[in-house]
Amino acid sequence: MSIELSVMLALFAILMFSGTPLSFAMLFSSAMYLLMSGQPLYLLAHRMFTGIDTFTLMAIPFFILAAELMVISGTAERLLKFTNVMVGRFHGGLAYVNVLASMLFGGCSGSAIADVAGLGILEIDMMEKGGYDRPFSTALTISSSIQGPLIPPSIMMVLIGATTGTSIGALLIGAAIPGILVGVAQITVIFVMGKIKGFPVSNIKLSSMEKFISFMTAIPFLLMPLIIIGGILGGMVTPTEASAVAVAYGLLLVIIYGRKTVSFRDMGKLLYNTVIVAASILLLSGASNIFGWILSTEQVPNMISKALLSLSDNKNIILMIITVFLLIWGMLMDSLPAILILSPILFPIAMRIGIEPIHFGVLFGFNLIVGLITPPYGAALFTGTIISGLPMEKLTKAMTPFILASISILLLITYVPSIVMFLPRLLGL
Repeated sequence: MSIELSVMLALFAILMFSGTPLSFAMLFSSAMYLLMSGQPLYLLAHRMFTGIDTFTLMAIPFFILAAELMVISGTAERLLKFTNVMVGRFHGGLAYVNVLASMLFGGCSGSAIADVAGLGILEIDMMEKGGYDRPFSTALTISSSIQGPLIPPSIMMVLIGATTGTSIGALLIGAAIPGILVGVAQITVIFVMGKIKGFPVSNIKLSSMEKFISFMTAIPFLLMPLIIIGGILGGMVTPTEASAVAVAYGLLLVIIYGRKTVSFRDMGKLLYNTVIVAASILLLSGASNIFGWILSTEQVPNMISKALLSLSDNKNIILMIITVFLLIWGMLMDSLPAILILSPILFPIAMRIGIEPIHFGVLFGFNLIVGLITPPYGAALFTGTIISGLPMEKLTKAMTPFILASISILLLITYVPSIVMFLPRLLGL
């Protein structure tokens, strides 16, 4: 390892742990490398532009905007009522409602944070009124939110595909079954805990007409993922075009269902939030491109690959090492910058040991998604503490069974790749 690279990595670590935004930490440390190695600084701007000069990345701001539109259009209330009609009457039914609502909402938003922020307060209040304690209600709300980044449309899978050149359509479809399995695992935990703790039974009583109306009002919102995935698989639209269609559909729902409650000020705030989040992601993408280019120039991926292969030539052992590494990394860094920094390093290793790029892409994303709900820096966990007013320590204890259930599904898809590959292969992707 050269002196220039050592200084760059040391500076990056110091800046990152001192609280400097990751994009600036990467830019400052990369600039130091260029200065020390005698290379022109214009490479910084050139490589940054190259990092965002990708048509596929346009899907990210569109999907973010579509998620925001789904939140203000009244999706949360209608999906909660619909899921309550479906499973609310069972023993521990409101807990099942929470998981199922997150599964359906995730198919509209593609974001764990949107799930917690959009559904969270409603779900927690609903469960508390139904006899559940606040820590459990909040823990379940946070834990079930990780279905959002897995079930299509997934902003994370779009970014992984754009960064690695893997088929985005195949990644979106490949993540669907793991996303559903996470929900099944959480429902299993609820069932077992319900038997032990005696969860309350909902006394919901609705007429046949009320059930029918609930179903009909939910249909327009349930169509969002079908429109997106159907359009991509049918060859009618690219993933980027599908994201624009999602925005158009979201606007239509706001016009139809939110015209009396959504003001121009709300729309302005929505657009502002979208721009801020999208700009942050694109800045990270540009900064990580120059950072990753330097790492590649210095043969860092090859060094890491040789180090891993020197430990073992067994694919299963290497997969376990990568999984543990990503789980720990996900606890310390948000998932999106982790994708941009680590994918150029880990994907070549995965390809070298014979792992399917679609399988590894979903596995890679899933590992980092679990980090969203784990301390100390889980973004969904932080959002849950804000909306509930509960301390992180109390929530972490209540979330432990759900985190373990999610990790069990992670290990399952790690060593049974057919779970991920079934749908992409079935659809010829």
